[in-house]
This record gives sequence, C-alpha cells and structure tokens, in this order.
Amino acid sequence: MTASTEENARKDAGSFPTEQIKTALERVLASKDFKGSARMQSFLSYVVTEALAGRTDEIRAKTIAMDVYGYDADDLSRREGVVRVDAGRVRRKLKAYYGGEGSSDPVVISLPVGSYAPEFLTGANGGRRGVPSLYLVGAVLGAVALGVGLYFATTSNGPTPRVGDQSTIYDVSPTRVEAVNLCNAGRDLIFPVVDLSRLRPALLVFETAKQRDPLYFCGYAGAAQVETMLAILQFWDSGAEELLSSADGNSAHALELAPDAPWALSARAWSEFAAGHFDKATDLTRRATDTAPNDPHIAEFDALISLYTLNFDRVLSNADRYQKMAEHGGGSVAGNALGAAQFHTGDYAGSIRVFEDTIARGGPFGPISTAYLMAAHWNNGDQAEARRLADIYAKTWPNFPLEALKSRVFADPAPVQELTSAMRAAGWVKEEPTTAE
Repeated sequence: MTASTEENARKDAGSFPTEQIKTALERVLASKDFKGSARMQSFLSYVVTEALAGRTDEIRAKTIAMDVYGYDADDLSRREGVVRVDAGRVRRKLKAYYGGEGSSDPVVISLPVGSYAPEFLTGANGGRRGVPSLYLVGAVLGAVALGVGLYFATTSNGPTPRVGDQSTIYDVSPTRVEAVNLCNAGRDLIFPVVDLSRLRPALLVFETAKQRDPLYFCGYAGAAQVETMLAILQFWDSGAEELLSSADGNSAHALELAPDAPWALSARAWSEFAAGHFDKATDLTRRATDTAPNDPHIAEFDALISLYTLNFDRVLSNADRYQKMAEHGGGSVAGNALGAAQFHTGDYAGSIRVFEDTIARGGPFGPISTAYLMAAHWNNGDQAEARRLADIYAKTWPNFPLEALKSRVFADPAPVQELTSAMRAAGWVKEEPTTAE
C-alpha cells in the first residue's frame, strides 16, 4: 500500500481502529436484520472493505454493479438503478439494527443518503479511539461471520486492473479479476458432461473462485452446475443427494448475489431440473437465454433442459442459433441436443447429419452421441452402420449405464424406450450399471 493509500485508509476509517470497524461489521452482518439477506450482506461488506482499503473515492454505483452483482459493461447503464434501490434497503436495515439489536454498539456504520461510501460514527457507549493499524500489501482483512463462511480480501499492488471496452471502463479488484479468470477456465472443463475426470477438477476450480472472491456469483454458479452433473452421473451413489443439496445451496446463493446474471439463472435452472421441478427450471432457463441469447454456455444448458423435459420444439427452433455457435467453435452440446430432438421427432436422417457435423467440428464423440447415431441409423434403414456402431459401443463403453442414466434425466420414459429399442435391434446389449466413468 502506498503512503497516499494509507492516508486515505486512515481518513476513511475515521479515528477508529481497523479491528474495531471489522468487529462492528461482523455484528451487523450476523444480526437478524441482515442475516437472511446475502445480497445486503455483500453490499455492506463491499463498501466497508473498500473504505478500509482507502478506496472510498472509488465506491460508485458502477463499481458496485460490477464487483458486487457481477453485471457486465453493457448492463451498467440499466443496472445502476438497482444499486440505488439496494443502497436504500441497506440504509433501512442499518437504521433498524441500530434502533434495536445494535443500540449499544460502540461503533455505528452509516451509509449517508446520496453516497455509497460508509461513515463510521461513535455509538451510544462511545468508541475506543486510537490510531488504525497499517496494512501490509495484500494482507487479509479478516474473517467476516457469515453463515456461508464469507471472507474478504484486498490488495493494492500496482494499478487497479480495468475491464471493459473504451466506452465503459470501470475499476475492479484484483481478487475479482482472479475469480473471473478461474470461472472462465472452469466453464471450459464442464463439457463433455459424462467425463468425470474433467468435472472433478472443474469443481475444484469453482471452489477456488469462491474462496478468492466470496462476493462474486460465478464460483457458486459454476460449482452448482458441476455438482448437479456429478449427482446425475452418479445417481446410484449415496453421495448423490449430498451433491444435489450442495448444488441447491450454491445456485441459490449465486442467484441472490446476482439475480439477473444469466449464468446464475442457468445454474439455478439446472439445479431445479435435477430436483424434478421442471416448470421452475424451464422458466429460469428461458430467462437466462433471453438475457444472453448468444452465450454458448447458457445455450447448452438450455438445450439439455429443453430436451429432457420433452420440449423438442424449443430445441428445434434454435437450430440456426446452434449452427452459428458451432461456426465460432461453441455449442457442441447444444448441437447434440438438437440431434437428439430430431431423433425423437422422427427426423432420423437429420439427426445423423447433425451428430456427424457436431463430431466433425470437434464435439464430443462419446457413449450418448454414439447411442443416438446407432439408433438413428437403424431407424433410417442403415442397418450395417448401426451394427458397426453397436460393436464400437460394446468395445469402448461396455459398462456405461446409458439406459439408467437416460431414465434419470428424461421427464418421461417414452423417449428412453424409443432410443434403447432401436439400439437393441442394432445389437446393443443392456449394460450393468456400475459407473459413468
């Protein structure tokens, strides 16, 4: 921390020691007024953390919109109003807290009207005044008592990173940048969905993102998606329910931190789908795709949910969009979902074409795509090719529990019976359910 930053930190904290302000924050966050709202907790934690780091002048609506809620540059002009509304909610909660449970607190945290920067005032019993402790570069500010183990960290090494285009540039914290980079790396590991050797490292990446920036939603959203997949793929295992429970908590927290973020909406949709809440899942995934229609990651989960809830028309209606994504190297899972939807609506030639094109573009060639190709070729009259694929399947994935897995994800058993009937005709023998690896 530079000398000027230290001076700012001293000024922003007033004459209270840093530890005393952190203790005051812990009391507020653990109070009944704030305990039930992770969104308000995140807002207050962020502005106090920035003030303690000497960055009061940088606390603005656009930085809160990005750092706390994860909005993109294109959203800022529309979302700054959300920050103003939430600031009012924080002020009311602070007023309620200090009028009741916190009436005897020695330090009062205030959020003055017209400002997003907090002030620290002497409470009813007076505050023990003194010189605030100096920060070391990159020092951890301390653990905050939240039920979800929230903690925050600041660093002031070098210039603050900037994210965005030339028309909308805003400052972000180094830990936020690190969390975003981790989440982007984690997204790349999620598909193909049946590869546990990729999913497990992906979960670790998202958990690390949560640790680096607990106030940002992406780590929770990504972890929820991976945990849901792991639970589905290991549906027979005793740990599946624990994974679904964790996914439920992570997706709910992601949505509370960023209620309008497409990834948070998509993660919650996937979790609701796995829990059998198909109407909720459908509503959430539509909101996600309406907000981010060109995001391949959102499109892939939307395609899977639509396919497995038997909304084949929705998958088919997005064929052109999937094609455009494929031309830019994305949306391979959505492409496979399109091929599956074509199979289940009787377009076997179209199904074969889409699966083969997707595989040729680098999409997954695994047990599920091979199963659909086998069945589609059989129903399309290409019996020799279907038998060849059945032989490949038997040699490559002899223990993959395809029928049991498909019965787990499809909302109705009819499509599964249609698929496996054609596979058996081609020479496939039902596997013994052991593991999805």
